[in-house]
Amino acid sequence: MPADHTPVMELLHASHAAAQRQAPMRRGDDPACQVVLRAAKADADDGGMERLTLLALGTAVCASDLTVVLADHKNITTQQLVDELVAARRDQGAEDTAMPDLLIAMRANDPDQAVELLGNFMADDHDAFLDLIVELGGYAATCVSLLAILEISPVEDTLAELAETVQQFFAGKQPPLTETAGQRR
Repeated sequence: MPADHTPVMELLHASHAAAQRQAPMRRGDDPACQVVLRAAKADADDGGMERLTLLALGTAVCASDLTVVLADHKNITTQQLVDELVAARRDQGAEDTAMPDLLIAMRANDPDQAVELLGNFMADDHDAFLDLIVELGGYAATCVSLLAILEISPVEDTLAELAETVQQFFAGKQPPLTETAGQRR
């Protein structure tokens, strides 16, 4: 099955819509969770993990690129921004997840590191892997909103650029690590 960027973008749009809601919703009703669960069901029907793996990788590419843009805007390194994210999550009482490690692994010049991290995580706890994909989508959606709030890039422009980035990634044409919406400043 050729890699398709559509599920990644569906997850980002669903995550962004969910983040804009005022009232909390049950996890099963969350549109982002539904996107991930559809991919999981399709993979289960095929006896594989390809859709979930591609969804995780594509969403991680988006989240990682957005992290770089926000770090550049703050004039700090990506590692510093991820450290701030981890500290803020801990201050809010959130449990540690694999997302910060994955964001850093995605910035490495060795894409196999991120694939290995995802593979290990997937093998250790399937439900936590699904939660990670949803978390990546939510984080990316928050970053998209921040870029709009900071007047760096409108939401639709950022989503369009992310769609192109994911298409290039899946086509094996890795864009430069710092080329994203933030380069329009």
